[in-house]
Amino acid sequence: MPPRGKSWLGVMALLAVMSFPVQSEPSRSDVSKEINAIINAATAVIAGLQDKINAGSLRAEEVDPAKLRQALLEQFKTLAKGDWQQAYDSERDEIRKAFTEAFDAVTGTYRADMVKGGQDAFVPAFFRAQLLEHFNKRSQGRYQAIVTTRSTELISRDAAPDRVIADKAVLAFVADLLGRGETEPKSTNIGQRFVSYWPMKITEPCATCHQRSGLDQKVGDFGGATIIIVEPKL
Repeated sequence: MPPRGKSWLGVMALLAVMSFPVQSEPSRSDVSKEINAIINAATAVIAGLQDKINAGSLRAEEVDPAKLRQALLEQFKTLAKGDWQQAYDSERDEIRKAFTEAFDAVTGTYRADMVKGGQDAFVPAFFRAQLLEHFNKRSQGRYQAIVTTRSTELISRDAAPDRVIADKAVLAFVADLLGRGETEPKSTNIGQRFVSYWPMKITEPCATCHQRSGLDQKVGDFGGATIIIVEPKL
């Protein structure tokens, strides 16, 4: 016989808790991984269109907002081995929302440039810089994502570590890793901040584009890093 009255209600409540566990907050390391994965996925979408952009053969329907957004979800699933639509904790849901808004804003602003095309009309590095600018603003200081490299390999001084990183302790941590060309991800706590260093390698489109700017690099060489700073929750 099943239990009755209050005892039965108590059992049902217990089963509900067991069936639907409360989601725990992600670690700051998990948050950093999430941000880096989305950056890589979004950049891969534009990289996949690069040949057509350079050739001026990209059709308007190929950069339809819904189509680009779907490409972002597919790239994320491939690179992060996870489903963008999967129910997650509220913090990472907010991060994905902010990146979706940033992605839509940047691709919307430069859609005509992509379709018009031409050599280096809209390169992945420029797109990524715009994407992070939008995302950082939307995060209102909670997160900061930066792409930079060592001074000897900068295309623009605007991306120099000392231009984009204000905190001296964070700058020292990043500059040391960049200077050594560190190829393994590194993370550390600096004060109350959690700082992650995600190294990158030069790909064929990057090497070709950089050569036109006078920088000789080979595919597979150290290509700088994405720096992600996660501030403590208030």
